Amino acid sequence: MNKMYFGGVEGGATHSNLVICNEYGKVVGKARGPGTNHWALGIEECAKRIIDMVHAAKEDAGIPLDQPIDSLGLTLSGCEQESSNADLAVRVREKDGACAGAIYVASDTAGSLFTGAPNGGMVLIAGTGSNALLRTPDGQQYGCGGWGYLLGDEGGAYWIAHRAVKAIFDDEDGLLPSPHPTVRVWEVISEHFKAETRADLLPHAYKHFDKSHFAGLTAKLSKLAEQGDALSQHVFAGAGAALAAHAAALAERAHGARNGTSAALRVVCVGSVWNSWDALRPGLLKQLAARRVKIELELVRLKVSSAMGAAWLAAKHVNYSLPRDDSAFCEVFYTYRPDVNGKVNGTHNGKLDNGLQGCGFATGIVGYVSAKEKVSAASVISLSGRRDKYNFIADVVAVSAPSVVYIEIKDDRRRDIVTGQSITLSNGSGFIVKEDGLILTNAHVVVNKPNATVNVRLMDGSNHTGFVEDVDLKSDLATLRIPVKNLPTMKLGSSADIKPGEWVVAMGSPLALSNTVTAGVISSTQRASEELGLIGKDMVYIQTDAPITFGNSGGPLVNLDGEAIGINSMKVTSGISFAIPIDYVKEFLAKSKTKSPPVSRRYLGITMLSLTPNILFELRMRNPEMPSDIDHGILVWKVIIGSPAYNGGLQPGDIVTSINGSPVRSAGDLYSVLETAPGKLSMLIVRGKTRTTVTITPEIH
Repeated sequence: MNKMYFGGVEGGATHSNLVICNEYGKVVGKARGPGTNHWALGIEECAKRIIDMVHAAKEDAGIPLDQPIDSLGLTLSGCEQESSNADLAVRVREKDGACAGAIYVASDTAGSLFTGAPNGGMVLIAGTGSNALLRTPDGQQYGCGGWGYLLGDEGGAYWIAHRAVKAIFDDEDGLLPSPHPTVRVWEVISEHFKAETRADLLPHAYKHFDKSHFAGLTAKLSKLAEQGDALSQHVFAGAGAALAAHAAALAERAHGARNGTSAALRVVCVGSVWNSWDALRPGLLKQLAARRVKIELELVRLKVSSAMGAAWLAAKHVNYSLPRDDSAFCEVFYTYRPDVNGKVNGTHNGKLDNGLQGCGFATGIVGYVSAKEKVSAASVISLSGRRDKYNFIADVVAVSAPSVVYIEIKDDRRRDIVTGQSITLSNGSGFIVKEDGLILTNAHVVVNKPNATVNVRLMDGSNHTGFVEDVDLKSDLATLRIPVKNLPTMKLGSSADIKPGEWVVAMGSPLALSNTVTAGVISSTQRASEELGLIGKDMVYIQTDAPITFGNSGGPLVNLDGEAIGINSMKVTSGISFAIPIDYVKEFLAKSKTKSPPVSRRYLGITMLSLTPNILFELRMRNPEMPSDIDHGILVWKVIIGSPAYNGGLQPGDIVTSINGSPVRSAGDLYSVLETAPGKLSMLIVRGKTRTTVTITPEIH
């Protein structure tokens, strides 16, 4: 048998590991390197760091640098998006064509999962950030968390450190008194950041923010918890509860996919925070019990780097089964069993454990409201009968939900190597407006997806192929049709008479979770597009605090009469979301009936954002090296694989400042150039701290 070599990279935000295995699964070469999160570094720098590690590992293994290994698996923090993953693989090849015969890119959760549970299970990462992934035995994958420190990372080291610092600030201000003394925690914070006052911490949170350094505080808080500090124990118990919430969310999906099997679900626990298991355990077990997790969970820790799982995936990518010894890869450190007689049950290192006794940690309710206060309130207030009297949101959902659909855009030319299914390019929501199968959604959900199939899932679970009928990019509206008759429809209301403070319900399929409902109130009925940086739209939007997130786009915003008064369009930040007024939608539907056949449009293949002052400020916070003279442009958020933009070298994170010598101040300017300027487009872009030019030839679409 010829010698074969498979490489695997475990890439985090702060450090990375690479191993090279031979055809027998034996490690023959290793290398360590800095973080490889391409969202933080840029794809070019990430690719360079990977190549540096490949060269070091080849030298360690005695493999010539010009001899490609058979396959290289990259399981990296931030690699959740298919388009940027493919772009990274291309950049690695461009930097060293002899690095590997094949390259497979996936998230860091995939590497950990395949290291500890190759036949299906869950991985729960708690390092600098946090993330969770479930893979069922039939190859289905579900995620939870992993949205970064601004939108998530609950239970990770940065989250723990931030909670501790915030507890000090809130207690000192009197905003939220700490449930425990703060003296020892402040001493550790002061020493870690070399700060004498709270004001001295501000540069570490803003101008000189370093997430890894901030997260480093957690190791010191862990030692405090071991020494009995009540506030540190409280914060870690909260982290345990947050991690348990991830596990509980995915356990629900696992329970439905296991078809009654009684075998334990393996949970691979990865990251430095798990070194503080004794501090995490009380909160984690209480949360699992509170969420009534119904299946046995087998918590394991890895004995080897998850780069081994990445190498295993690399071999699988080229249809080779790499041998492995499961007992050498991981060990069980706790087994959680479902609630029995109202108690938390489990075994810790083989010994019976109720999870709460003898652990040395406070077992009160995690939070700032005492158990005594909760019991007292419950004994005074009678809530009987309120569900029937005040459940108006549920009434709205019962009327409206049957007409809401989940929309998924798939590329049938490419398959996921794990599931064998077509790769999903994007997803969103929509709602049925005609009984004959006419569906309304956002244009950005269905356009700019060449060679793709539109799949529509109805509330009854049936799937149908959809065909786009009409698109209006200016108003971001589109219609598509499925070949089904006698469907339930959404009643269209009026947006002319809505009022601030009015209750509304946002419906859709965020993160591919069908029939998800959130509620809130209308904050503004007339938010101009110019205020949102959407120059050229000539529209007003409905502003609401009802949470709208990825995948909710295209779903209805419904009033308490069960009428759609808007179509969910975008979320700016928590508590600020926008919807297109339904009166614009009615006008669009009326024009669609009399519209001439569509004309061809020039197509780039990107999703973009206009650079408002707020977005520019956020970008400079994340990348202090960004040129200081940038005051306009568009931010490239996503690049479709195989599109003209992709082939021309445009990358996610690029800022386009001019096209063909003319400044670009908004997405409208780019659309105008596409409509009026023939031939190739010369784009001046900012990438990281450098300026460069790319030339793109749009396609007719």
